[in-house]
Amino acid sequence: MTRPAHARTVSSATHGGNHVTQAGTLIPEADVRARQIARQARSWRAFASDRSRMRPDTLDTKAFDACAFSVHHRASSFAVPSKLVGTSRHQAALRALSADPDATWLALDLDARGDHLVVSHNSRVLGRVQPKHLGWVRPLVPFGLRVYLSRVTGSGERGYRLGCNVAFGHVGDALAGLLDASHGGDGAPSVHGRSPLRLVVPGESRVRTAPARVPVLPEHESLDGSPSSGDTDDVVLWRTPEGEARASVPHVARHSPTGIEWGYGGSGPADLARSVLLALADEPTADALYQRFKHEVIGRMPPAGGVLRAADVRKWVEHARTR
Repeated sequence: MTRPAHARTVSSATHGGNHVTQAGTLIPEADVRARQIARQARSWRAFASDRSRMRPDTLDTKAFDACAFSVHHRASSFAVPSKLVGTSRHQAALRALSADPDATWLALDLDARGDHLVVSHNSRVLGRVQPKHLGWVRPLVPFGLRVYLSRVTGSGERGYRLGCNVAFGHVGDALAGLLDASHGGDGAPSVHGRSPLRLVVPGESRVRTAPARVPVLPEHESLDGSPSSGDTDDVVLWRTPEGEARASVPHVARHSPTGIEWGYGGSGPADLARSVLLALADEPTADALYQRFKHEVIGRMPPAGGVLRAADVRKWVEHARTR
């Protein structure tokens, strides 16, 4: 969240803290930074659209508010304000931070624990990242996204509990890093939110470009009784109104006793991958291939879920056995 010595150079020269274009026009440094953050906000909005439970109008409002927040606080890159959940169990740690006059914009630690991202300071947990933000936060952590303390909220008196407002910092720079990695051909999702898996919409030709590809169909194709609904053992993945991941196959717990997930590489997706293969193949095959299936299919699922056709999964299994 710290401001750099100067905004990113977008012109040919500087003069008195301003930027000079090749045409000789002076652009104030603050305007350059604001324009940069606005561009990053637009990229974040596109990136988060397929990775968040927030409605489109909510995402729009969040992008505008975060842009204003970033400019107002003179952030070096686009930042997204938020608040932690699960703070009721960590009141002592929050109370200690509320008494520290130098705690504002303190860099906090971010750790993955099961299917959650836990925020802490000096090994003392403060709370968790809201589930609705996990989809876009997780991919950016390896590219420099950080969490900073904004303020501790509440008085902690008369039964009121303390809360914790934070800001996800360096989001714009992390997005740029992810985009660079995607262009490097490592298979990472693009900044515009396109899944590496080919989506199939009703009426579209289902021509397979590769025998190992497992397309993800919209959920309603499994539920509307149409001829395209596929086999009865197709795997349907959906979310409850609270955002919890559900599947039409039993969860066979090995890595994640709290439940399944998809859309990233972790314990929840690992359990889902193994559960799907256990339902559609035998146990030795599932144990041998579920980590690869997680990486190639489950980890790249759209956040909202969809349908994995049983025939496509079995074709993937046969192809994987020969690799």
